Amino acid sequence: MAFIASAALDARAAEVWRRHRLAAGFDAEALLDALGLGLLWEVLPDPPEGGSVWGALLAHERTVVLNEAHLQVLNENEGLRRFTIAHEVGHWLLHADAIRAGTVPMLSGGRTWCRGGSGDPERQAEMFAGRLLIPQDLLSDVLPGAGWQGWPPVYGLAETFAVTASAMLRRLEELNLAHRDVSGIPRSGRAGTPGQGVLFAD
Repeated sequence: MAFIASAALDARAAEVWRRHRLAAGFDAEALLDALGLGLLWEVLPDPPEGGSVWGALLAHERTVVLNEAHLQVLNENEGLRRFTIAHEVGHWLLHADAIRAGTVPMLSGGRTWCRGGSGDPERQAEMFAGRLLIPQDLLSDVLPGAGWQGWPPVYGLAETFAVTASAMLRRLEELNLAHRDVSGIPRSGRAGTPGQGVLFAD
């Protein structure tokens, strides 16, 4: 799978925001319509090695599938549902041509599934989803003041962007805007920033 630079992912997500005039917490299902993609609920089997499949992309059919086997979780967790859709949009915008050409590995039925994993296409789609749902410039505008700590600020930001707290913290960490201390508590800034009073051994 071809390498996609972080800056290219930023630019692609920003292009979607400009073209479709998005705002924080935008309607992800309406974005599918705008991109000419359908949405289908269907039971998808979870992998035998464990973990959950939340969705899939049927590139040849221009359709995103949400896993009906996890209907209750996806309906009750808006952030997870939106991230799953954004992940599949990432596959569509980044990998659809490669999927059609057979150079992106697919699972049964010609599907690229949204699931945990370290494969390049999955990681690229995950990184794109974070950028699409939580653009850096908008996030910077609403960050709490320097020196914040604890989960409440993370949950507040997650609510603003309609994402899960874990997705928000990953994005903050990716941008070096937050880190987890030795107790796993979120804190502002990158790990080891002077003045935070915590030493990290190698």
